[in-house]
Amino acid sequence: MERIDLGIEVVKKTGKYLKEKFEGVLKLKETKYDIKLLQDIESEKIIIEEIQKNFPEDSLLSEEVGLIEKNSNNIWIIDPIDGTLNFYKGIPHACIAIAFTGENEKFGIVYDFFKEEIFTGIKGKGAFLNDKKIKVSKTDKFEDAILGIGFMRSKKEIDYALNFLKKIIRKVKKIRIMGSASLDICYVASGRIDLAIHLGLERWDYEGAKVILEEAGGRLKEVEKEGIRIFEITNKKLNLLK
Repeated sequence: MERIDLGIEVVKKTGKYLKEKFEGVLKLKETKYDIKLLQDIESEKIIIEEIQKNFPEDSLLSEEVGLIEKNSNNIWIIDPIDGTLNFYKGIPHACIAIAFTGENEKFGIVYDFFKEEIFTGIKGKGAFLNDKKIKVSKTDKFEDAILGIGFMRSKKEIDYALNFLKKIIRKVKKIRIMGSASLDICYVASGRIDLAIHLGLERWDYEGAKVILEEAGGRLKEVEKEGIRIFEITNKKLNLLK
């Protein structure tokens, strides 16, 4: 089995489990701005077990387990639920995100199991939504643009984001705060929104979707300002970060 085929197979299997458990959510831990569910742990187990069974020499980096390092340059990067708080509150907007980087292969898979939408990107081969090729939007004016944004990870980030919003909110057509970084990136990749700003992301939050975005003609740029890591996701025609 090819790794990309395994990735698609495992996100479908995990998505089926998550849909079955959508109305039986069990909270394990809660912080001021985040939450951890049993479903995070169990869905991650499904993904890791399948990868280790088929490719035991591959390394893994996952949100819940951390780094499982093997004697290989191949690594899978896994977010078992991106949009956990949405999932917990019964909002059907969440996904599973997987990236793979190896010596001769690189791809990303983001599966919105509620809508049964699978975004895929294979380096050098394009980006797809349910096997149909996708491209970023051609929007080149801020007054025509829809901006996605994600923050709420710390008080410092919230303060920064509110100041940022004061500067940008009158320049764009609409702003959307949807609660899943990977899906925001895929929405830029598919032209549903035109650009996005997220703060303080971890690798599992964006690596899978980043491959899709780049293959669709977009760009993810990271900068640090005032000690805050800022991620700009864009169709390349619109740029907020200088």
